[in-house]
Amino acid sequence: MSKEKKVTVELSVYQAAAVRQSLFTDTKGYTYDPKCIPERVSQIREAIVQIDNQLEEILSEETDS
Repeated sequence: MSKEKKVTVELSVYQAAAVRQSLFTDTKGYTYDPKCIPERVSQIREAIVQIDNQLEEILSEETDS
């Protein structure tokens, strides 16, 4: 599978939060030591960070208005 190609998905804030929670639940049983976890968990955690950043940006725009 190609790591260079990207997938873009548009979600509502609610959908993004639900997906983020599901991904977090899927990985919470693993340590945060990158040497001791599968690559899949590292990739999922990177996706969680991207979702968190976008949600934070949207929510901060709403509070600034």
